[in-house]
Parts: sequence; C-alpha cells; structure tokens
Amino acid sequence: MSTINKLVYGDITLTDDEIEDGEAYTALALLSDALEIGTLQVQLIIRDQAVGAALLAFRRNDKLLYYHRDALRGTYYIERIQRTGPYSYELTANDAVALLEQSTHYGGIYTGQTVAEVVAHICNIPYLIQTRFAGVKLYGWLPIATRRANLTQVLFAVGASAKVDQNGTLRIESLWDGVTAAIPEDRVLLGDSVGYSARVTEVSVLEHQYIPGSETVDLFDGTALEGDIIQFSEPVHTLSAEGFSVLESGANYARLSAGTGKLTGKKYVHTTRDVRAQVLPDDVPNVVEVKEATLVSLVNSSAVAQRLARYYACLDTLTHDIIHQGEAPGDVVAFEHPFGGAATGCIKDTAVALGSRPVATEHVLVGYKPPSFEGTETLSQRVVLTGEGTWTVPEGVTEVTAVVIDGGEDGEDGADGQLGGQYSAQNNQGSNSVFVQRPSSGTNSGQTTATASVSSYGSGSKGEGGAGGKGGSPGRVLRDIVKVSPGEQIPYRCGAARARGEDHTETTFGGITSASGSPSEQGYTDPTTGETYASAGVSGTAGGAGGEAGAAGEAVGGAEGGAPAEGGSTTRNASDNDAVSGWSASYTVTANIQIGSAGGGGAGGGSGDRDGTPGGAAALNGEISVTANASTGGGTAQSPAINGGAGGNGADGADAEHYGSGGNGAGGGGGNGVPGRGSVTCDTTVKGIVWSTLGGTGSGRTFYAYATARAMGTTSSAGKGGKGGKGAPGCVILYYGILRPIPSGPVRDKTGRLVLDRLGRRIIV
Repeated sequence: MSTINKLVYGDITLTDDEIEDGEAYTALALLSDALEIGTLQVQLIIRDQAVGAALLAFRRNDKLLYYHRDALRGTYYIERIQRTGPYSYELTANDAVALLEQSTHYGGIYTGQTVAEVVAHICNIPYLIQTRFAGVKLYGWLPIATRRANLTQVLFAVGASAKVDQNGTLRIESLWDGVTAAIPEDRVLLGDSVGYSARVTEVSVLEHQYIPGSETVDLFDGTALEGDIIQFSEPVHTLSAEGFSVLESGANYARLSAGTGKLTGKKYVHTTRDVRAQVLPDDVPNVVEVKEATLVSLVNSSAVAQRLARYYACLDTLTHDIIHQGEAPGDVVAFEHPFGGAATGCIKDTAVALGSRPVATEHVLVGYKPPSFEGTETLSQRVVLTGEGTWTVPEGVTEVTAVVIDGGEDGEDGADGQLGGQYSAQNNQGSNSVFVQRPSSGTNSGQTTATASVSSYGSGSKGEGGAGGKGGSPGRVLRDIVKVSPGEQIPYRCGAARARGEDHTETTFGGITSASGSPSEQGYTDPTTGETYASAGVSGTAGGAGGEAGAAGEAVGGAEGGAPAEGGSTTRNASDNDAVSGWSASYTVTANIQIGSAGGGGAGGGSGDRDGTPGGAAALNGEISVTANASTGGGTAQSPAINGGAGGNGADGADAEHYGSGGNGAGGGGGNGVPGRGSVTCDTTVKGIVWSTLGGTGSGRTFYAYATARAMGTTSSAGKGGKGGKGAPGCVILYYGILRPIPSGPVRDKTGRLVLDRLGRRIIV
C-alpha cells in the first residue's frame, strides 16, 4: 500500500505508519519586511527501538526530506526531537531560512554595489536571484546582524520576495499579480472569518544617506589577541592603528593582530529624509513609520513608500480552512467572500496538516495584489542639466525626482599682512677745536676730540598676518518629486555663480524653484556618484605674524616663516694725517656700533590644499663704514640696519569644482618681521703740532675736529592677500526610472530559438 506522507532522514524512512500527525507551516511577508522561517512539526509513533535511538542521536541541522504522494514537498533541517512516551516522538524542523539566522553578517557601507554582489556576501545557503533584481544597485548601510536580518533589508529595499523551494534553494524573485488559482466554496471548510485592521492614513519612510566625514572617533584602546574582532557601534572609515595592525576590516569591524595600542577611525555623517505617501483619509491619524531600513535611499525611497501605501490600503484579512491544492504564500487567489460577493486576495501564510486529506489554514489579505513587475523592466537613470533649455521626458517615464541647486558665491579675498614699525635714517654731528701756540723754538702740541652719536639701538615692532578670506556660501537646494508624461517638454534655467555679497540666483525646473530651498552645511551628496554639490567654500587661513627680534616668522601650513638675523656690537678705527711747513695734524676716529636683531617674515596664509608663499629672511641692508679725513678734519661712522623679513603672499582660493558650490576663500598675507637698527658713537680726535718755523703773522694755529654718526633706516614689506576662488553655477539633477515593456509570447534565447522546460514545453511570458 502506497504512503501519502513520507519523511526521509539519512537511511531512515518514516511513512504513514509512523506519522501520526503534523503540520507544514509556510509564510511570506508581503511587504518584504521580514524573512519568515518555514517549519515542519510532526508527531511520530515509532515502535522500532533502533529507529527511535537513531532519531534521538540527531545533530542540529541534519537534513530531512518531506514527500507528499511521492513528490518532494520540502527540504528541512532538524531543530529538535523530543520523546514524549514509550513510542511517541515530536520532531521539529525548519527550512533553509533558519540557517541564515544562525550566523553573523558584518554588514558595511554600500555605494552602488548590486543586489547580486551583496546577496553573494550574505547568503551561506543555495540561492537564485531573478535577473531583474540582480543588477539593481544598493546605497546605504547594513549593521552587524544575522544573515537573515540583513538579507531582509536587501529584499525590502528592492521589493523582492524570497521563497524556499522544495529542494531547499532560496529563490529571490518578484510575485505575480495575476490570479494563480480559484478556491471554490466546496473546498472551504466551516469557520472562516475576516479580521479588520485600523485604517492607515499615511506611511512614513526614512531615507538614509551615509557620507564620509572628518570627525575622528576612538574605537579601541587596550590589548588585543591575534585575530580579535572589534565591533563598532556605528560605521567608520579610514582606520588608523598604533601598537597593532589591522588584519581585516569593514565599516563595522576590524580584526587585529596581537598587541597593545589604540584604534581610531572617522565617522560617517548620517542624514535622513522623511518620505511620505497618503493611504486612506481619516479624521484620526494613523501613520505607519519605517525608520531602520538603512538601504532605503534617494533612488528607492519613493517606490518603497508607494509599495507600503498600496499594502496598507487593504484592511481585511480572511482566515479560512480549506482543502489544500498547492496554493502557496504570495499567490493571488480568487474566492467567495464569506459575507458576500466575489473577491481576490494574496495568501500571507499557510499551515498544511499532514494527513490523507491535506487541510490548510490560510490567512489572505483581501484585495491585495503584489506590485506588478512581470510586464516591465526598471532601469535607473540620472542626468545633470546645466545652463538653460528644455528637457524632454523620455518614453516610459512618469515620475522624476528633481534636485534644483542655485549658484554658489565667490570666495573672499585674503587681507594684506600688516606692516610693522620701521626706522628712518638718522644723522648726528659734533665738533671741537684746539689752539696751539707757536713756540719760540722747537714745537708745541695740542689735542681735542669731537663726539657724535645716534642712540637708536634696538628692535622695532612686527607686522601681524592678514585675515584669511571667507569661503563662498553655497547655493540653495530643493528636492521634489515631479509627475511627468512621456514626451513632455519641461523648461529649466540654472542660476549663475554669484559675486561676493550678491543675492542668490535661483534655479528652476518647470514649476519648482531653488528659492524654496535652503543651503546645507554638508551640501548635497549624490548617493549614486558620491559627488558633493552645493557645498560651502573653504575659508582661507590667516597669514603668519612676523617674527620677534631674533625669531623666525610664523609658519602657516606647509609654508615656512622667514629666518631671523642676529645683531651684535663692534668697535672700528680709522686714521689720517696732514702736514704743512710749520705744522702737522693726525686724526684718529673710533666708532662703537651696536645693531639690534631682526625677525623673519610671516608665511602667507593657505587656502584648502594650497599653501601661501614662505616668509622672507631678515637681512642686513648695508655695510659698517668708519672713515677719517685729515684734509677736512672729519671722521664719519655709519651703522647699517637689519631689515625684517618680508611677509609671504597668501594663496589664491580654488574655484568651486561642483555645481552650486562656493569658491574657496584666499589666504591672508604674512606680516613683516621686526627690524633691527644700529646705535653709533663716533669719536674724532685730532692732535696738532706747531713748529717755531710756522710762518705767517699769527701766534699759532687752530686745529678742528668734526664727528659724524649715521644710522641707516629700515625697509620691509608685508605679504599680499590672495584672490578668492570663483563660485560655480547651479544645476538640475534628475533621477528617474524607464519602464520598458517586456513583450508577451514564447521565451527565446539570444539565437532566436525557443526556450523549453525540462518536459519539452515552451515557456510563455
């Protein structure tokens, strides 16, 4: 006699003789917001002690096959076996989804990886992906979670369902919106009922974006063993390790080598946007919120919201017991509503009893049909509009997400550096004389000294660096969803870049305008390319201050300050003689000179990754000079000065690279260094000798001494501020999907031949 139900566990086969009762439960989350585990629960009567002992020796996840009328109905993995009596046993098994619940997926940041790539990293069980989903790109973040939880996030983001087939393969595919089967009244048992849910007025879906930031965060500080995995509470990038090395890492974790040290990383900036869709009007608000679906991004948030709105518009859930004929969760079925009228609905779950007559308890969402993917293929598109013109809506496009950005502002010029105090040249003179009497015989002599001095030894004041220019302000940003028609022509105009201080220049696309938007500190980062638009320009840095006496000028970024120059003191001498019949004169000049130290010039300020020019070095502006001239009776001493180093020039700000962004502010000019000035004392001494043979009528001769002290002045210059960068004009960024009909008919391969199934039948779309 043939058996209706059969279980195969290794070498053990259990038939109707051992299977007393049981239930196969299958469920499908129609919103793709969960991944249900299918279960098989069986009560067994086993009188063969060897078979009973073999069952009790099971290992978790041992494979169990379930057949109904010799057809394989399910592949399961044993979870638990209990002995409840001398011959009675209870067996519980799960389908392949349970295996996904038993291990961890470490998640990550996704920037356009396809569903096929991400699922391959998540799944550790056999799977197949429907072609239309395999190439869909994902943007966002997955945390450290079970493989089941993270696969659910992927399914929810793209609107796919996952079913386990009879062979244990997970099939990721869309549901069909057509009626699969009709359930006539003669298959429906007594006791059906309808549950009514509260009316949902609106759905709210948070859209997520993760942008690499610059804030550094400590992740681990201590001792690690080889291979230790450090898990992060939030995603990070650009890891840096001291004391150990990073063997492997992702956005959520790092595996370390042995050592004691510190691990740091940089945080992502997480931004969200609330996308809403109306469901059913009501005086009492009832909003369904989805906040933690972190793969919902700009490219799919509207589709997710519309999918939820369609689901929550259906309020009635039918519960009935029927004679089961193979209907499965996700199938759309037709039936008679228990309270009158024909109806259709989508099966949410089935619990099929194992018996000669399979009875199933089903829950059906009345009126719901899955979103139709069967006749269309969706392709992601993006276009950037600049200047002014008209955009023609492509065929198959009915909705566009538009981001309008107006022009950015020019960056501010950097201020010139300040010029510190300078010295002017100074002169001072002194004179003296001595009269020498003519002797009656032999010689007479006399001596006198003239003194002149300039007491200006010391150092002046430094110049401060000029302020850096402010970065240009960004353009305003507005994002909106626009309903369109294929072939429609939509005018647009992009705002021009703005001179410093000018008002915003709006960008328009059809009836929407950036004037209704606002600028953002982070700018607008395109999730599909990673480019950031409408960002503020970087402000320039101030120029460096000039150095104090004997000190280098202030460095700024990679630009060095100028070198200082040390002063000092010295004594110099000079002499000269003059002689005429009857007299002679000898002149001696002694000069004491001191020069103050000077500082180097400050470097010019930078802008972004541009450095200003270095500060100049302090330098002596002349030579020490001491001279004696007997013919004039004069002595002169001159002291040079040390000019403070010149300030460096500020860097020019870079022009904005992306639309709607402000230009960078320029660097300020550097201040000049402290100048050093000299102090001079000049002593001119004359010694005159008169002989008795001095001719003339006089009684002797007067000898004169003149002294001149001269201190040179100082000159220097402060650096010039750089020129601010130019802002960028505005733009319009459009995102849309093109719906391309898939023609009905027999499926053909690339050579045009018909594609047949394993029984030789044509496959029809």
